[in-house]
Amino acid sequence: MINYHVKKKRSTRYTYRFVGASIALLCSSQVIMFFMGYGRSYKIGTMIAFVFTLYGLYLFFNSFRAGAYDIDYEFRDEDFVVHTKWGDRTYSYGDVDDISHVIPENEFLYSLIHISVKRKDYVLPFSYKKEVADKIYTYINDRVISQKLDDMEKEESEQK
Repeated sequence: MINYHVKKKRSTRYTYRFVGASIALLCSSQVIMFFMGYGRSYKIGTMIAFVFTLYGLYLFFNSFRAGAYDIDYEFRDEDFVVHTKWGDRTYSYGDVDDISHVIPENEFLYSLIHISVKRKDYVLPFSYKKEVADKIYTYINDRVISQKLDDMEKEESEQK
């Protein structure tokens, strides 16, 4: 069993909330003034302000998603568990659609593991931890491949 913790900064969440709320309030004031008939109202400018209002709301509400908080990954023999602030999700290795290991040119700085499960995507960043990333990737990849092969063998035996 391997455990890995991805730490997220609190200040980043608060920055997204502040910027999103500021953009939404500022641009929505333009839209409200347009509908009330005050000042010089330009339709194109108001449409752009409406789009920016939606973008500000997107930034604000997106700062509350589960990926914005600390995430703990627990990789076990048969399945893996993703512990987030909003609950735990358990996936079997057969549910994994894609797994990839991203290694940049300067591999000593960082590397990433991307796990795609059903409709969720999980990215595990590793800063200055190439050995840990390689260990976790091989652990997950071996189990995913063995699970997929077992599923294929079961399907072939059922067809006969």
